[in-house]
Amino acid sequence: MSFIQHDALNTLYQPGWFLASGDCRRETRQVAANHSQVVTKADGSKYVPAGALLSETTGTGNDAVTTYFGLLYEDVDVSTGNMPGSCVTAGVVYEDRLPASVSADAKAALTGIKFISAAPTITRPNFDE
Repeated sequence: MSFIQHDALNTLYQPGWFLASGDCRRETRQVAANHSQVVTKADGSKYVPAGALLSETTGTGNDAVTTYFGLLYEDVDVSTGNMPGSCVTAGVVYEDRLPASVSADAKAALTGIKFISAAPTITRPNFDE
């Protein structure tokens, strides 16, 4: 449910590029306009990047409880406020492709997601030599 307009010059990654395989489960979740990983572009528009952790904290102080939902499948434009987004709740993820590190608490709570530390290095042949 990306609301980002992509064009030929756009350098954003493809949806789900952090996944180790295409097999995953996704659910629609609310993406907050004040998400901690919001990126503001030069034109003033704002988006939350793919791979951002979606969670909700209720209560305050010692009574605060954080519920972790999953990882955002694709960039979501939040320039006009909260928007729906596709949230990966099960699958295999390369941690080094996420926009920020995921805490141990979040990993433990996201039982449907398996985290792999790094994507495999792929050496491409150089046919110019």
